[in-house]
Amino acid sequence: MGHIDLALAVFPPGTKGTCLDCLARRPLWDVGLNYQHGTGHGVGSFLNVHEGPCRISAGNRISKYEMGLQKGMVLSDEPGYYEAGKFGIRIESLVEVVETSIGPDNGKFLTFKSFNNDSY
Repeated sequence: MGHIDLALAVFPPGTKGTCLDCLARRPLWDVGLNYQHGTGHGVGSFLNVHEGPCRISAGNRISKYEMGLQKGMVLSDEPGYYEAGKFGIRIESLVEVVETSIGPDNGKFLTFKSFNNDSY
């Protein structure tokens, strides 16, 4: 649920990933659970994997260098849950920030487009 909730988000340009992180965590929070890792990170601008300047992470990990999300950025969407010594699950997909037509005058809001073949 959290993975899909984040993938379907619609938000104004410049929104920081820390503002979207709760969408992925809410289903776990609803039952008193959480995960300790970031929800997503930038991918590919310097041919690395974990890159800034964008990311999706809990508000207590805010960085002064974090950029607001802009069209064309690529990030991971990877919430998860682990119980030490028992099990863990983490689903990761890559998403691109794209414009959406939602809003007056075809809006200037953004959303995510999955690179995977999954349909929500």
